[in-house]
Amino acid sequence: MIDMQNGVLQEGSQPIYQREKLIEAIDLRLKLYRKQQLPVIVVQHEDEGLIFGTKAWEIIPEIKLSKEDFFVRKTHANAFYQTTLQDILNQLKVKSIEFAGAQTDYCINASVEFAFGLGYENVMMRGLSSTYDNPFLSAEKTIAFFEQLWENRFLKLID
Repeated sequence: MIDMQNGVLQEGSQPIYQREKLIEAIDLRLKLYRKQQLPVIVVQHEDEGLIFGTKAWEIIPEIKLSKEDFFVRKTHANAFYQTTLQDILNQLKVKSIEFAGAQTDYCINASVEFAFGLGYENVMMRGLSSTYDNPFLSAEKTIAFFEQLWENRFLKLID
């Protein structure tokens, strides 16, 4: 499950932490999933800054989408909240979800923890979520904090 929108990966003049490395690593995971014919679910957030159909709302062009991908529109940080995600996962008989994208401390965290509560086996490659510096921690420290929080509690981190 990926969340990589134009408006999320570029906040004003500040690109998200390690943007290019994140995109490259996600692209490699997508190629592997498609080669193994595994489903890819693309999540797109909508709010006053990410308006449906605008450039900010679109998935970044570096991520090559497929007509076989599943798309979920959401208005809450939790990708399961009032969306079609649970129905899609049930239809596909998914038991395990691999997460990647932005933002570590908002959408990814809310969705990882909720998926765990629903009984999914969650995985994430180390470093495959990103965020921005905030008043309390740098983006790097925020990501490290959440990865430590999640590891062996809410998901399995893989290298």
